[in-house]
Amino acid sequence: MPCIVQRPAGFEPSHFAPVVVLFPAPSDAPTAATAANTLGRAVAQRGFVAVVAVLGLPPVAEPRGEERNLRQLFHVLRQRVRIEQGGLHALVAGDEVTVVPLLLAHREEFQTITFLGEAAGTDDLAALRRLPSRRVHVIAGDDVEQVAVHLQKLHAERNLPGAAGEVAKVLDDFHDSAAVGDEKRYFAILPDDAVFLGTDGTERWTGAEFRKFSMPYFQRDSAWTYVCLRRHVEVDAGGVFAWFDETFDNPAYGECRGSGVIMKRGDRWVLRQYHLTVPVPNEVTGAVAARIRAFQDGVPLPVTTVVVVRHAEKMDASADPRLSPAGQLRAEALAMVLRDLQLGAVFTTELRRTTATVAPLCAAKGLRPGSLPAAETKRLVARIREENQGQTLLVCSDSNTIPEILEQLGVTAKITIGEEVYDRLFIVTLTPDGPQFLTLRY
Repeated sequence: MPCIVQRPAGFEPSHFAPVVVLFPAPSDAPTAATAANTLGRAVAQRGFVAVVAVLGLPPVAEPRGEERNLRQLFHVLRQRVRIEQGGLHALVAGDEVTVVPLLLAHREEFQTITFLGEAAGTDDLAALRRLPSRRVHVIAGDDVEQVAVHLQKLHAERNLPGAAGEVAKVLDDFHDSAAVGDEKRYFAILPDDAVFLGTDGTERWTGAEFRKFSMPYFQRDSAWTYVCLRRHVEVDAGGVFAWFDETFDNPAYGECRGSGVIMKRGDRWVLRQYHLTVPVPNEVTGAVAARIRAFQDGVPLPVTTVVVVRHAEKMDASADPRLSPAGQLRAEALAMVLRDLQLGAVFTTELRRTTATVAPLCAAKGLRPGSLPAAETKRLVARIREENQGQTLLVCSDSNTIPEILEQLGVTAKITIGEEVYDRLFIVTLTPDGPQFLTLRY
């Protein structure tokens, strides 16, 4: 990807420096690049390496070309600059409609994102603001000095003072050496007598063992890249030991956490233990735990399928009518459509029209339907989840309660059933990764 690079005075490739990537408006790339270059010079005077990414010029001749170009740009950038704090700062000078998808595609590279001008609205920023540990800002004006000061302040927010800052720099060096495949530098920080704990419960290596394990990765120009987004460091009163935790983003594993103990040997900080984990949000912990147990037990995960139908056409508008002749034909059609399903249970309401709708199917399969009051949708779904896990079930209810049942099963789509609609089959598959939903007609 074409780019313009501005370096601060006295820049040395072997020294760490903060890096900002400027995205000018692709709609007028040459003019925007010139303005961004002016801004880049101002930012470089504040100690940043400023990279102007010129979008909309010689693209890769395939879909998502800009995304691939950016990936290559970031790879080369990390090979040539030791990025202070690990994460890049993004500065978007226009056309966020184009740039936001690129930022999301490379979310693991950035610790802050700043938009210039009025164009960047809250709708465009919503997806970026949801990213963990990011700092997203909008600056109404485009005053060069104001922007440079803003970036300098953002970068300073994560600088740690004193001995904690020394430890932070060593950790930056540790991660940077992996990103550029520098085995010597990496294992100078993780010595042979250290301990590395990986994400798998079986992964406990000494530093020497981890060096042997990871050797094939360090034969490449990049072993792995974990971009730090947040870090905490505590140093003991004697200044010899420190403990830390840090949050990363990674293209393969998403948000990760590293924690451990580091100590001073002579005049150098070295790791004594490093523990890499993948935090699990509380909302999905149950599903993840079930998947782990199933994997350890060597058994498939239970999948529950719930087929939900409305009763067939009724004779009249009375409180508890029988099925009409058309309804009886539809009940026979339902039995034919579902004849090959291995049903574990059938549930209906207390009303005759629902039991009559499933009667042909139950007779063919030798099943006796269970009955629950139409108003007790929560109780019905709880029973399905607790007593019928892993089975295929049929539920026959009314037009006003079916949306509630589907919602209780986790369906987010808003379902409404018209008074004359009787032909829908709603299929909900309950998996550890969440419900899957399908609507058919019969």
